[in-house]
Amino acid sequence: MKEVRILQIDNRGRIVIPYIVRKSLGVTTNSQLMMVADSETKEIKISPIGLAQDRKPIKYRIKMKDVPGSLGKIATTFGNLGISLFYGESVIIEKDKVAIWTVIGPHPKNKTLEDIIEILKKDGNALDVEISPFE
Repeated sequence: MKEVRILQIDNRGRIVIPYIVRKSLGVTTNSQLMMVADSETKEIKISPIGLAQDRKPIKYRIKMKDVPGSLGKIATTFGNLGISLFYGESVIIEKDKVAIWTVIGPHPKNKTLEDIIEILKKDGNALDVEISPFE
């Protein structure tokens, strides 16, 4: 069921998420939410991400060949590593040559970032991988 509400922003830029919405989404004190603001469409989307407090999200920027199946192969590699992604956006840099997939997910528990880069290149056929903390 969708809840539609009109919210006001206070003088410090805050909004209050109504109790019924928090309850239906399972959002409680200290829940982590992800906000995506799109300046082109003038939309803001806020989603609960269910990330434990001790795990920090990180951003992966993956360069790949722009050929059918490339994105699927890399996504499958994330799945095989047990990494559930919160957000992703892909952009074609050069048609039929290079694309970039930027995704946000948790810091993996049992792999180093260097391990992840190596696995994405080897198993996912990534051309290049950059990993940075997500602010």
